[in-house]
Amino acid sequence: MKLASTEQTDFAEAVGALLRKRDPLEQVRRAPGPRRFDAELWSELVAIGLLEPAAAGDVVTACLVAEALGRAAAPLPFLSASVAGALVASAGGEVTGLATYGLLAEDGTWSAPALVMSGGLVHGTLPFVPDADAADAVVAAVQAPEGRRLALVRTSDTTVEPLENLDATQPLARVVCGAAPATLLPACGDALASAIEEARLLALALHGATLLGLATWLLDTTVEYAGRRVQFGMPIAARQAVKHRCASMLIQVESIRSMVLELAGALEDGTGDRALVAATTMAWTTEAAEEVAGGALQLHGGIGFTWEHDLHHYFKRCTVGALLLGTSGHHRAQVAAALTA
Repeated sequence: MKLASTEQTDFAEAVGALLRKRDPLEQVRRAPGPRRFDAELWSELVAIGLLEPAAAGDVVTACLVAEALGRAAAPLPFLSASVAGALVASAGGEVTGLATYGLLAEDGTWSAPALVMSGGLVHGTLPFVPDADAADAVVAAVQAPEGRRLALVRTSDTTVEPLENLDATQPLARVVCGAAPATLLPACGDALASAIEEARLLALALHGATLLGLATWLLDTTVEYAGRRVQFGMPIAARQAVKHRCASMLIQVESIRSMVLELAGALEDGTGDRALVAATTMAWTTEAAEEVAGGALQLHGGIGFTWEHDLHHYFKRCTVGALLLGTSGHHRAQVAAALTA
C-alpha cells in the first residue's frame, strides 16, 4: 500500500476546505430535483489544480481529491472530466472545455457500442453518459472506415436526454448522435486499447476513492449522532448493538481506504496485475460502501429517512455508485477469471 505524503494530503485538504466553505450540496437541498451545475465552484476548483494530479499520473493525490469530493457528496464532474482527460491525452488529442466519456453501457461496464462514422459525421447512441448535462464534449468509441478509434463529439451537436436517476448529485444521460461532427483522435490498434484500459483503471480508482469519502462521512456523522441521541435516558451509542454496528462500519471504511490506496499505488508504479487489483478493490468497495450507507440510515432512525437530512444524498450516491462502473458481481467474475486463467 502506498501512503500519501504531506504535500499530497495538504493539497487534498485545500480542496476539502474550499468545499466546506462553498457547501456544494446547498443548491440540491434548496431545490430538490436535477442537479444545477455550479460552474463557478467548478472553475475555482480547476483553478487550484483539481484535475492536474490525474493528468500528471499522480493517482494517489487524485484519489485523495476524489475522497474529499466524496465527503462533500459534491455534485461535480470530477470523475468524468478526469477520465475523459486521460482518454484524450493518451489517444493523442487535446480537450477544450469540460469533457466527459461515453464508453459505459447500461450495465455500467465499458462496453458501449461504437458510433458509426462516415464522412466525418457520427451516428448512434451513447446509452450511459455521466455529467453530459454540463459537458462541452463527449469522448466516444467510433467505427471509422479505417478501423476503431476514439473521437470527440460536441454535446451541442447531439441530443442529450437526461435519464431518471436515484442520485441527483451525479446525473446520467443518453446522448444521441444523428450526423454529428466528430474529431478523430490519432491513436489506433494497440495504442488505442492501452489508452482505454489505462483510463478504465483510473476511473475505478477514482470511483473507489469517491465511495471512500462518502462512507467516511456516513461513519463520522453516524457516530456523532449516536453519541448525542438520547433514548430511554441514555445515548444510543451506549447500547452494545449500536457499538457493534459502528465498529463494523469503521472496519469497512478502513478496508476501503487500504484497498483504494493499494490500487492507486499499483497504477502509479505500473507493477503487478493492475487489472486484478482493480477488480478486487471494486468487488469489495462497492458492497462495503452500500453496507456503511445502510448502517448509517438504520442508526439515524426516523431522521435518516427525511429529505431535510443530508444522509439521503450519501445513501443514494453509494447505492448508484455500486452500479456505476460495473456491479460487485461483475468485478468478482473478473477476479475469478484472472485467477483461473
